[in-house]
Amino acid sequence: MPKRARLAIIGCGRVACSHLSAIKELSHVTELVATVSRTKEHAQKAAKEFGAKRYYTSLEEMCGDPEIDAVIICLPHYLHASACVRAAQSGKHILVEKPMANTVKEAKKMIAAASRNRVILMVGQSRRFYDAVLESKERFNRGEIGDLIDVNAILFGYMDKPPTSWWTSEEKTGGLIIPLWGSHIIDYILWLSGKIPKRVYAEAYSHNPNWEGEDEASILMGFEDGTIASVVMSWNARLVEMSKLKGEGKILPTPEYNRYIIGTKGTMQLRGETELFLNGKKLVSGEQKPSNFHLQMREFVTSILEEREPLASGEEVLKVMQVMEASRISVKEHRMIELG
Repeated sequence: MPKRARLAIIGCGRVACSHLSAIKELSHVTELVATVSRTKEHAQKAAKEFGAKRYYTSLEEMCGDPEIDAVIICLPHYLHASACVRAAQSGKHILVEKPMANTVKEAKKMIAAASRNRVILMVGQSRRFYDAVLESKERFNRGEIGDLIDVNAILFGYMDKPPTSWWTSEEKTGGLIIPLWGSHIIDYILWLSGKIPKRVYAEAYSHNPNWEGEDEASILMGFEDGTIASVVMSWNARLVEMSKLKGEGKILPTPEYNRYIIGTKGTMQLRGETELFLNGKKLVSGEQKPSNFHLQMREFVTSILEEREPLASGEEVLKVMQVMEASRISVKEHRMIELG
């Protein structure tokens, strides 16, 4: 068994920097072998900054490198499936950014390719890897709030322009706010509860001409045992004075992010990702150290070294894809969608 996982990162855009920093922090169990970008300058710059041995401008070239054990895929959503399948075919373990893919069909192809080639497939549900979030899961598993009754999630922010051009395309993003934000929140609900809803109903609209996909969405989930969950998201919520909103092309400060987990014996509240309350008593707060990307990378790398299934495996996150796809169908057809 190797002592370190030898990695390549595919795509050198914004989110890649968080993964690259995590790799650097975990140098005792990781080695950055290569960076990959179709733009030579981007690949070169990332390789130099984070100490990669080499860089590639072609996925095919990288796949032929025998010194690479695993890849981190940080490409636009619509390229996740093809890159994942090709990496699996070359025998490389995979950490793919969320959302896993744009469709359930694509996600199943990714899972099949990983299984066929006996490689690990993990999805970058990075928001699981906060101390407060992990603590909420542990306390729920210990039965501290009893049986689950309801989960309510509210995430409000403001964005005027997309940070990158491909976000303007509904086809390339697979929607907009549902895959970008909803993938995290839906993942939390399914991971916490350990079950998938039987019914999904959603409404979503685009109010901003700067993109095609939805910037406002509400999703309601009904479970077979009577549990319900709701997700409300907005990129149109001006919750601070507009003069204080600086910068374009990024998600601006989101002072309203709450999840209420209601059980038969108590209620937990997650405020952002770093504060956890139980029946009003604060249990966890403060800056997250080490970062959630650090903890996520550690989970991915140790799963490779220990030859085990990781947290947020492709098989597990397929359920998130099924709920997101049901939500999109519900939006388009204005009806409730049955799952299973």
